[in-house]
Amino acid sequence: MTTTDPPARSRPAATGATAAAGWRRLVQVATTAPYCWYLLGQAADTIGLWMQRLALGWLVWELTQSTAWLGAISFLKFAPTMVLGLFGGVLADRLPRGPIVLASQAVGVFKAVMVALLIVTGTINLPILVALTLMVGISVGLSQAASKAVVNELVPRADVPSAIALNSVVFNVSQLVGPALAGVVLVFFDTVTCFVAIAALFAVNLVVFWKILPHVSARPRGEPQPVLRAIGTALSFCARHRGIAPLLILHFAFTFAVRPLIDMLPAFAGGELNDGVDAVSMLTSAVGLGAIVSGVYLAARRPGPGLLNLVMASMVVLGLATLGFALSPTLAIAAAMAALIGGGMAVRAAGVQTLVQLAATEDMRGRVLSLYGLGLNTGASLGALGVGFLAEAIGLRPAIATVAIVSLLVLGFVMLRRRAMEAALEAKEMRS
Repeated sequence: MTTTDPPARSRPAATGATAAAGWRRLVQVATTAPYCWYLLGQAADTIGLWMQRLALGWLVWELTQSTAWLGAISFLKFAPTMVLGLFGGVLADRLPRGPIVLASQAVGVFKAVMVALLIVTGTINLPILVALTLMVGISVGLSQAASKAVVNELVPRADVPSAIALNSVVFNVSQLVGPALAGVVLVFFDTVTCFVAIAALFAVNLVVFWKILPHVSARPRGEPQPVLRAIGTALSFCARHRGIAPLLILHFAFTFAVRPLIDMLPAFAGGELNDGVDAVSMLTSAVGLGAIVSGVYLAARRPGPGLLNLVMASMVVLGLATLGFALSPTLAIAAAMAALIGGGMAVRAAGVQTLVQLAATEDMRGRVLSLYGLGLNTGASLGALGVGFLAEAIGLRPAIATVAIVSLLVLGFVMLRRRAMEAALEAKEMRS
């Protein structure tokens, strides 16, 4: 008797072989220079970044006891990208990308050092924090597109999805390590020591990026255009693209709804759970743990169709978990929801960036990525400001629940165009 079905035992073997191939690809990408040096620098930089988010958030909370000020400080970190992000994209397509990123790293070191010195001298206050945060926001706005486009210069095109996902893994491992480390330093030492450690970690990335600068300093290809015309070209390309436009809408909506949650954790732990900085560290680390698991899966995933569906599924999980977080009665339940939020955020962010980056043409990749960054930072800044003030008006839990429901409604509307998006974003993979 014959059958068209393969033996049952062959399926697990095939699955195991696919998984093994994914892990081999993951290790190969992560250990090949110059990308491995870049990854090392990113690890130091993002650990410092997450330490700074917790330390700065707790410092602002101690100074003000205000969710509105927490939201306002977060708004200032990202708001300059709303104005400068597209100009940063033009710079990334017109000038060598390496020096742009290097200058931005130097600004981050300067801010951390200045905050430490101001605390030591007893002159730290909100106006100075606002000025320093705005300065860093300006540097990020002008450099973010170049920073994201650098990955394409360090790895072959076929490895770009794995490299972007690995960046997400490093970012989220740092989200686990950074807050825990910051919590230990704040509890057993002081805020000054924490900001000194942050400055040192930022300096490590500065040195590492200097080492790999020859690999990323080439002038991008493409005919120069007047700045406003170059921006208009990118906007027109993205608006006409059946996949990029709705994907960027989703990217903005979920960034607006979920990203402010990270900045509101001090208020949620202190105001809703009546706990301290150790609870903030636990919740932030739970977000990181969930993101690590999802990021590793995405990095080892076999290239091909299906990424868009995976990204949309992650948004469903993300919206529902955010709603669950708002309703969490205890720290343990909130931490479990935070882990699901981290997993959804990792797949959404890395997946959207991969799809957008591969859909863009080389001559305008910087500008298209600047629109991705614009959605990220505009969503984060407006979301932080909006959720912060909404929380002041109706309470933090109702504010989080409200934006979670709105984001799920936007997802439901965009999913009506899923087939057209899939054809536009994954056409090459589906034909192969």
